[in-house]
Amino acid sequence: MSEIPALFSKVILPLKIRGDIYYIVPEHLAGDIKKGSRVIVNFANREYSAVISDLCVSTGGFKGSLKEILSVLPSHPVQSGELEFWHWISEYYMCTIGEVYKAAYPNNSSPEKQARTKKEIVYTDKENVLPSLSKEQNEAFTLINEAFANKKVALLNGVTGSGKTEIYIHLASEQIKRGMSVLYMVPEIALSRQLSTRLAKIFGNRLLIYHSRESTGERKRVHNFISKGEEPYIILGLRSSLFLPFRNLGLIIVDEEHDASYKQTDPAPRYNARDSAIMLAGIHQARILLGSATPSLESLFNAFSNRYSLIELKGKFFGAIPPVIEIIDTIRESKRGRMEGVFSTAMLKSIEDTIAAGEQVLIFRNRRSYSPIVQCLYCGDIPKCPHCNVSLSYHKSREELRCHYCDHHVRFSTICSKCGKPGLKDRGTGTEKIEELVKLRFPLARIDRFDFETTRSKLRENRILKDFAQHKLDILVGTQMISKGFDFENLSLICLLQADSMLAIQDFRANERALQLLTQLSGRAGRKYKQGKIIIQTAQAEHPVYKSFVGEQETISDLLDERKEFDYPPFVRLIKITLSCTDRNKLKLAASKLADLLADWGVKEFSGPFSPLIDRLRGEYMLQFWLKLPKDNTAPAIKKIITQGIDKLIIKEYSSVKISLDADPL
Repeated sequence: MSEIPALFSKVILPLKIRGDIYYIVPEHLAGDIKKGSRVIVNFANREYSAVISDLCVSTGGFKGSLKEILSVLPSHPVQSGELEFWHWISEYYMCTIGEVYKAAYPNNSSPEKQARTKKEIVYTDKENVLPSLSKEQNEAFTLINEAFANKKVALLNGVTGSGKTEIYIHLASEQIKRGMSVLYMVPEIALSRQLSTRLAKIFGNRLLIYHSRESTGERKRVHNFISKGEEPYIILGLRSSLFLPFRNLGLIIVDEEHDASYKQTDPAPRYNARDSAIMLAGIHQARILLGSATPSLESLFNAFSNRYSLIELKGKFFGAIPPVIEIIDTIRESKRGRMEGVFSTAMLKSIEDTIAAGEQVLIFRNRRSYSPIVQCLYCGDIPKCPHCNVSLSYHKSREELRCHYCDHHVRFSTICSKCGKPGLKDRGTGTEKIEELVKLRFPLARIDRFDFETTRSKLRENRILKDFAQHKLDILVGTQMISKGFDFENLSLICLLQADSMLAIQDFRANERALQLLTQLSGRAGRKYKQGKIIIQTAQAEHPVYKSFVGEQETISDLLDERKEFDYPPFVRLIKITLSCTDRNKLKLAASKLADLLADWGVKEFSGPFSPLIDRLRGEYMLQFWLKLPKDNTAPAIKKIITQGIDKLIIKEYSSVKISLDADPL
């Protein structure tokens, strides 16, 4: 047993472990170690890269057998601001700090993955002329800087096509000239690729890209460069870019702030990058701007409550005209014999006229695959995934049935596995089938598809976007991936098929998200003095979302009133607790025990346990609780009690039950 020396350290391991973990600081390493140093330690017979969170001098009261730190990594130490941010993420989102560390350094948690990149970032110091701002943009630019001067979060609500990006560029350039760095966040990789070309023309080599599709070596290169903090830069990144080791951070821009992609779901930490960015800005005393054509209700509520400064851009940039909106009632059209499969004759005529005029069409269906299910014509059986409680989707191009959750797949056959008859037939419509139908209807048109299946390859994704931008395509069929931030000058018609599917989701945010999607899509049609058109096919033509979209009734105030009446965010805080286990009986016992404990922990309002819509994934059954906490100073204490209590529950007889905590779920 080792004697405890005068110096020992508390470390953070990239593991889901609560409680303090200590290691001896060997005498020969004492001069090289400080708070934030990254070191190699042995834990449970495996070597890990750990971070020193504190150094302690023993006074003789500390007893026990400790292992020694093995070595010190030559990398830059983790700064105090990073550690402060990690601790906040850990506490607010109810996870361990080790899980946060693993998210911040995903490729560096094990020593065998350490690698040096010799390629250096060299600046050209060449900056092109900034885009000109219109009078309205200049006014917004001034108001944003006034909000910054008052230490407030700025919320830029600019209609689609109003030129928010030009304002972002001017604000970023202002910071670079002051020697400060900028974090420019977008929700999707595809958006970052389109935007990077534009930003590179302005900022040259000062632009750095950071997201999961970049190579490990490139991400390490960016990470190492930022650690040095020698030159101001602009980072274009997704939510994970929040964890970069910033120095001299002057501005954070969160574009499309309403987008659900900013929320991490699995694994922990299940953080919201928009809200976390506000905390990060506070730690660095940086400015922060949220931007969207369709701000979230939470952000609008904060603006109405004077917590944020709201700046509005109501005019279209370059004189663009808002699109014509046409709502087609599919029930009425079907009765009149004006439907050809999933298309109304009016929609087909508009597509034909648009192509004839030399303009482009986007057909939107937020369902990938050829068809969402197949069904036996004889016995009615619908093939399901053996690991998940979901039906298998039919992908005709690969002739397979595939689970979109666990990726289980089997070869497609018309023979029913239940009755043995040749009766399997596809049901429903996905983007692959839409593409096929459109090609049959318009055989001379140039058509492609933009969804998860066709964009698995980075090269293919870029090619499709480039072809559409250069008018090498007449029609593009796409999912929600194509609705966000893309600008296609010749796109004049957008068609939404089976739009009601977005309203059928069992979620209190369904109407808000539907309205956001419609608004984002409509902004893609018609730019620079061209008026576009958006056609929506629906069986619920009188739905409030469509009424609001065409400007016939108010929605934001109605949605906020509804949220307040039923105690939903932004008026309360939600926590989702999910229990999962391969043993359904043990899962029920653990859930019953947790239900008893929640009341003891001070949770006054919760629902559950109940089965989610999909109650089995990857072989594990699931039960959920939804908790409502008041938005006051009691919430942090209750969250801490819940976290500690659940840790004890897992350790005891329910160790085989997995429990995940999700604060502010989306």
